[in-house]
Amino acid sequence: MAQNGSGYGRDNEPIRRYRRRSRPSGAQSGIIILLSALVLVGVVVFIMSATGTGLFRDPTASTGKPGQTSGTKETVPGTGSDVQTTEPPVTTEPDSDPGAVKYRFVEKDSSESGDGLLVLIDKDHIYKFPKNVTLGNISDSINRKFCQLGTAHVWKLADGTEKREELALRPEVISALNSMMEAYVAATGFDKAIITDAYRSFDFQQALSSKSSSAAGPGYSDYHSGATFYIEAYVDGGIYSLSSLSQAKSSWLKEHMAEYGFIERSPAAKKSVVGYAIPWQLRYVGVPHATYMKENNLCLEEYLNLLAEKHTYSGEHLSVTTPGGVYEIFCVTATDGGMIKLPVPENREYTVSGDNMNGFIVTVKVSDTQ
Repeated sequence: MAQNGSGYGRDNEPIRRYRRRSRPSGAQSGIIILLSALVLVGVVVFIMSATGTGLFRDPTASTGKPGQTSGTKETVPGTGSDVQTTEPPVTTEPDSDPGAVKYRFVEKDSSESGDGLLVLIDKDHIYKFPKNVTLGNISDSINRKFCQLGTAHVWKLADGTEKREELALRPEVISALNSMMEAYVAATGFDKAIITDAYRSFDFQQALSSKSSSAAGPGYSDYHSGATFYIEAYVDGGIYSLSSLSQAKSSWLKEHMAEYGFIERSPAAKKSVVGYAIPWQLRYVGVPHATYMKENNLCLEEYLNLLAEKHTYSGEHLSVTTPGGVYEIFCVTATDGGMIKLPVPENREYTVSGDNMNGFIVTVKVSDTQ
């Protein structure tokens, strides 16, 4: 191409001049490569640290070893897919007292508070005759060697038909009665004690109250409990009060009945509380309850009120020591009716009785007496 002195070529375009660039030296190339490598390593380290992988992985994650957290899968309803969830490790605090009573809760119908060996039946608390109560005829179970049996309940219906009911008690009451009377005869030599009254049905009590204004109305007699009976003495063909016997023969029962679970239901000293006094009307409540009532001079009304007011599940439990064991006792009140959550021990023997005052008495055998 022809050039002129002005620096412009053909078509009046400026002439471009090119200068050859110099290549970097070998030392410069090495430095560049080293720096690039360091940058790359830094990026990799940052990614591994942020994601917890490789050398920076948490050594306790997803190992499945005891005491470590591991992922579990659960299926999301309606999707059929598994979703990974992380659950915190479960830790259990050691029991401060491994031998302590442990409680669980069971459902209980509050209507059942009208049944049991501790039910209160009086002019203010009617008995509703639960259907699940088991009774045994005394004639079939009582040991005649130690105790006699009076006549059955006999009365006439409105149409003149005669009706008869054998004397009966709850089986556990008969068992305790046999044990007590055997010990009584061994101690006193008197084997003529006689049971003259026991469980009364609604119909029989109605017949009694229709003839006597002093008799409780049907549903209001303690005999309905199946745990109450009347004991007398059969001497020379006649029936007499045990109080007519010698001091040794009459006092033994009052001194020792609590050891077998019995109390005087209506002692003379408690007439103002019970409402009446009937000597030798005995009631079975169980050994721990009878023991505490005797030691503290309480009748059944006073004892049940004490439990309801001062010995609830959430409060201080009543502790009773007997020759057969140590017990704790508390009351649970069903304030709202319907079903309630009743605390019962999961590692001890226990019994539950209604009190017929909208409450339940839980009796737990904590240990044998040392």
